[in-house]
Amino acid sequence: MAFPATEPPFPEALAVAERIEAGVFRATYGESAEDLGCYYAEHLLQTQIVLVRDGGWAGMMRLGLPGPRTSLSLEDAEAQPFGADVGADLAGEEPVVLLDVLTAAVRSRFRNRRIFERMLDAAARVAREHGCTHLVAMVDRRVLVYLRRRRLHYTLHTGLHDYHGSPATGFVSVETGELRRWLGQAA
Repeated sequence: MAFPATEPPFPEALAVAERIEAGVFRATYGESAEDLGCYYAEHLLQTQIVLVRDGGWAGMMRLGLPGPRTSLSLEDAEAQPFGADVGADLAGEEPVVLLDVLTAAVRSRFRNRRIFERMLDAAARVAREHGCTHLVAMVDRRVLVYLRRRRLHYTLHTGLHDYHGSPATGFVSVETGELRRWLGQAA
């Protein structure tokens, strides 16, 4: 299920997502719930949350929608030490509209590709609803390995650097048409 962060479908939906996110990010990167809340507070109006249930709340994804605020991942990718020129990398004849995967977290007992793919499926649907041409994210090396093994075609726009507790993170984009094809969604 995907929903605007400011309009949860049931009262505790946002809190469930934030608990999953905080638990995974604390264990993996040392980030606290307070850290995460500070990072994303100003972007809440432009945020959609994805929640996946599989015999329990299994995973969540925080998506930054296009709007007046710049994509947080894009801001980080253009800053040092990354120094990417993503606008030039993605420039073409059509306008580029980004859907930013701000966080993705799967609880340890649910870790399998099906949960992550279900979150990506929801993200692809949100991208279509908002006319997004690319999904972008700051991605840890482990996720890059997963994407490579699963043969999802992506572009790595930067080298890998220290980033919020991860020693090897880079900025990635995936065309939404390619993501839909990979997921088996209709064009």
